[in-house]
This record gives sequence, structure tokens and C-alpha cells, in this order.
Amino acid sequence: MPVSQHRRQTPVTLLAVSIRLALQISAAAHAQEAAQTTGSGQAAPAQQSVDTLDTVSVTGYRASVEKALDIKAGKAGTVNAIVAEDMGKFPDLNLAESLQRIPGVVITRDAGEGRNISVRGLGPQFTRVRINGMEALTTVGSTDQQGGTNRSRSFDFNVFASDLFSQLIVRKTGQADVEEGSLGATVDLRTARPFDYDGFTLAASGQVAYADMGDYTDPRVAGLISNTWADGKFGALLSFAYTERQALEEGSGSGRWAGGTSNGGFNAASPFAAARAADVYHPRFPRYTLMEHDQERTGITASLQFKPSDRTQFAVDALYSKIDAVRDERYIEAISFSRGACAAGTAGKACRAAGSGGKRGTIVRDGVIQNGALVYGLFDDVDIRSESRHDEWNTVFTQLGLEGEHEFTDNFKISGKVGTSKSEHENPIQTTIIMDKYNVDGYSYDYRGNPYKPVLNYGIDPTDPNGWTLAEVRLRPQYVDNSFDNAQLDFNWNLSAGFRLKGGVQAKDYTYDSRELRRASEVTVPTFSSGTRIVPADLTTLARLSSVSGSPGVWVIPDLQGIADALDIYSNSGTFAVVPRPVNTTSVEEQDRGVYLMGEFSADLGPIPLSGNFGVRYVRTKQSSTGIATASGCGPGGPLGRGGGTGIPVP
Repeated sequence: MPVSQHRRQTPVTLLAVSIRLALQISAAAHAQEAAQTTGSGQAAPAQQSVDTLDTVSVTGYRASVEKALDIKAGKAGTVNAIVAEDMGKFPDLNLAESLQRIPGVVITRDAGEGRNISVRGLGPQFTRVRINGMEALTTVGSTDQQGGTNRSRSFDFNVFASDLFSQLIVRKTGQADVEEGSLGATVDLRTARPFDYDGFTLAASGQVAYADMGDYTDPRVAGLISNTWADGKFGALLSFAYTERQALEEGSGSGRWAGGTSNGGFNAASPFAAARAADVYHPRFPRYTLMEHDQERTGITASLQFKPSDRTQFAVDALYSKIDAVRDERYIEAISFSRGACAAGTAGKACRAAGSGGKRGTIVRDGVIQNGALVYGLFDDVDIRSESRHDEWNTVFTQLGLEGEHEFTDNFKISGKVGTSKSEHENPIQTTIIMDKYNVDGYSYDYRGNPYKPVLNYGIDPTDPNGWTLAEVRLRPQYVDNSFDNAQLDFNWNLSAGFRLKGGVQAKDYTYDSRELRRASEVTVPTFSSGTRIVPADLTTLARLSSVSGSPGVWVIPDLQGIADALDIYSNSGTFAVVPRPVNTTSVEEQDRGVYLMGEFSADLGPIPLSGNFGVRYVRTKQSSTGIATASGCGPGGPLGRGGGTGIPVP
């Protein structure tokens, strides 16, 4: 049933106080002490004349560190920063890997590359990201093992090359002038502007990485050109970054470990009865994996700055980034262990015919239990599965923003910004072809030697293409869009030498749309002339796994493209027609309106400088969401009849 939820007028008031206390011993105090007599009563020698330098310029890496320290020292809260002086000075491949250099920031990886960040142990959905002062969100797709498409508010940093940004700031504490919505951290990303450089600037970088295991090369190039005219009153900047990356992952997985009685337990007739105990765990589907990733990342930034007077300036910033990916995943696994339970005593094909899977049909011949886990097992009546999955996806992010400020007096100025951003993720091809071989005897797994490199024996010749059944054809296109519209107006008023008053209003609109398409029945596939769903030998190929111990190192997989052509699976007709999947067809609209007032103070307590801020922030949120859910118990005693039960209550 369709479900719509609304939340209106949700005010949040935040009182923020930050104090920074630092001990400094001035150079004047040192000079005064040196001028006094020594402990022996003798006067200090006369001061010798020295040369005085008018200007000391620090450039290169030290200049970047100095700027980062200045940013950190100028904030009352807990703030860390990374500054790149020139294009290409960030050595990391993407933003997530650059951010992990900051203390307290941990990253998650996808295909060996940084994707999300976690701050202080909180998940990535608790970190809010602003690009050029405006909140934004980007999402991408992932492997089947990683959970697929991102439909949360976790920011996927691998959309961007780090070369596009000149400054990364992580704010770990809140204050009144920083927008609400983050429990972990607020990350500020800033692209370069022409006034950041003195006159004409041209910078470029390039590198090539070679991987001998896969025998491929990955290029990475970036460039920037910037200039100012009219005595520094107008400037323009353009930068770009392009990377190609190929990755090969191979290894093993367990799909988590499940309890002995979950999904109904193993066959009651198993000679090794200890495996049926409730406190005994086993791998859900022990498998070997082979994954190949090819991706391209393109980014462009542009900026115009105009300074008509010493008191007024404007900036227009544009950002475009796109990541294209092609991914192939191959697996061979024992699928029986993850299936739901059949009725007691039902086994093998009869169990599968009941629609519940075949774990209770699996017989445990022998095993070894260590620390409550079945780390070794020998089984009969095991269903073996070989999978081939192909993904093609891309994410395009765009942002356009206008920012300006004007100083009415030396002590009072206003500033404002307005902009929009959008992230569009498309995964039009997400196809999985699955072959099964049923009721295999003599299957075994062994995690005793090395839990990360188990020895798997499938009880069959894994390179023999005969006897496999084409069990499933999965077609799962995915689409996720996120967009933000931001507007903000602030004032900054220096009331005295030690006190400043700041305030402003903010408006933010957020929209989210998600769609997934699937076949009505993924297990419905055409039969061949024999009347059985057998994969012909000419529609199979081999996946090779070279670095994992155990057997097999080579196994048969479905020829995805061959089967796609033979069955015309992309025709979107007949049994291969795809329709929206309700659970992942959702939308959200959100409006945030906020106002804040904050005071900043600084004073000297003798030799100790004291600074801090205090303020209040008021926010009102209006949100509506739509989706489709399944309600149960809709009769007179159910939720729709106001009688209780389970399901979704109706207002």
C-alpha cells in the first residue's frame, strides 16, 4: 500500500558555547628576562646588532602546513584542516583518502579505494558535507558484497578527485553559525578561486601507475589555469582532473556466520548431530570471489571573482564531476547454508520445490567445532552455485553557487550565498546470471588453517560445464537522485576590540528520489529443448582465481553476454520485463529554515589569551516522504480497523 509521511514545524534550538584557552610566553618576556642580571650577579652582555628582515615568505609544503595550522588556531572549536597550495599537491586518489590524514577520521574502502568516512566511531550517515559553503550529497553503486546502491545520507567521496579541491576542513564540534544535522563532523570542501593566486598561474600534474598482477596502467592527470586582470579586480580560474583506475580483487567470503538453528538447522539425520546445536555457528555461504573494476573519473571546476571596490566582492563557482564504472563479479559458493528452512524431514529437491531452500536437506557427515563455530564440515546434498554479475553505472554531480560580501564600515559587513547542487546516480545494467548444481555429495570447507583463506572442496569438478542448471536471471536497474537548494545571509559586527556579534538566516531545500526495477520472478527462465533449464556448454567460460589457497583455483561460470544474447534478456518484454520494486521506490522532500545569533570574544588573562564563542540557533524542518510498504493484519482487528495487530498504522 502507498505510504506518505509528513513532519511539519519541527523546531530545534541549539545553544553552543566554545572556549579556547592557550598559554603563550611572549618574546618580550624573554627579552626582559635576558636583560636582567644572571644568577651570579653579573649583568648580561650587551645586545649585538642584528639585521632585520622586512618579509619572510614560506612556500611549498611548509606553506600549506602553515595555512592549515592558522585555520585550526583561528577556531574556538575542534577543527582540523588540510590545505593544498597548488593543483595536484594532494597525493591521494580521492577525497576520502585525503581526509583520513586528519586525526579521528577513518575511511571505508570499496574496490580498494576510499569511499566513506567515519568520525569518532560514528557511521558515515552522521557526517554532513558542504562544498563551497553549501550542503551537498553524492551517492554511488557498490558490489553485491558491499550492499549495492547507496540510498542513505552517507556521502560517497570517491565521486571526486582530490585535485579539484584546495582546502579540506573537518569541524568536530558544533557552534551556532554551523548548520545542524551532524553528530560526527561537518566537512567543508573548498575549490580554488583566482584570488587565491598572484596573477597568472598555470599548474599541471600527471602520473601513471602500473599493476603487474593485472598487467594494466592507470593514468592520472590534472591541470589549473588562473589569472587576474584590472589591477586584481577581476579573476577567472579553470581546473580539471581525470583518472582511470582498474582493480582486481580476489579472495574468499562467508556472507556472515549464522547460528546453528537459524533457517531451521541442518538435516536431522546428520551423523554429526552437534552441528544442529543452537550455539553453533557456520558460514552462510562460503565462497571464492573474483571481482574486476574499471572506472573513469572526470572533474572540472570554474570560478569567477569580481572585486569592484575594496569593500565589495563577488564569486561564482561551478563544479562538475562524473564517475563511470564497469564491474564484473564472479562467485562460486555453497548456497544451501543460507536458505530458509523446509518442513522437518523434507530434503533435497523437495525442499526447494517447497520454496523454502535446502538447509534442512543438507546432511553433515563430519565436522570440527571450535569456540562455538563449525570451522570444518563435510556435507552431502549441498547445492553449489556459480554466479556472474555485470554492473555498469555512473554518478554525475553538478553544483553552481554565487557568493558575495560588502563592508559597510570597518566594523560591519554582510555576506550571502545562494546555490544549487544535484547528484544523479544511474545503474541501468545490473545483471546477475546464476547456475546451480543440486544435491552434491562430498562438499567440505575448512577454516582451521587460516580463517581468511579457507580450503573449499566442492565435491565436483568445478571446471566441468555439464550438469549445471540455469537457476536465476536477475535484472536490477537502480536510480538515485539527491539535490540541494541553499540560500544564506549573514552579518558580522565588530562591537569592540574584543567582542564580535554574528548572525544570519538560512534556507535549504532537499529532495531525494530512488527507483529500482526487477523482474516479476527472477527464477523464471525459459527452458531448452530438453525441457530442463540446462546451460549449454558453449555458453560457459572459466573464472580464474590464482592467489587463494585451496581448491578450486579455476571454476566454471555462466557466460553472461552469451546467455544475454541467446535469451534476449534486455528486451524488457515477456518474462524479462522489469517493473518498479516497491521497497526501493521512495522519495523525500525536506525544507529547513534556520536563524542564529552568536557572539565571539577574546581577552588576555595576564600572559594567557582567552577566546571563545556562545550563541543560539533555531531551526524549523518540514519533511514529507512517500513510499510503498506491505501492511499485514488489515482486517477488523488489524491496524486499518483500529484493532491493533502488526503493520503500518493509518493516521
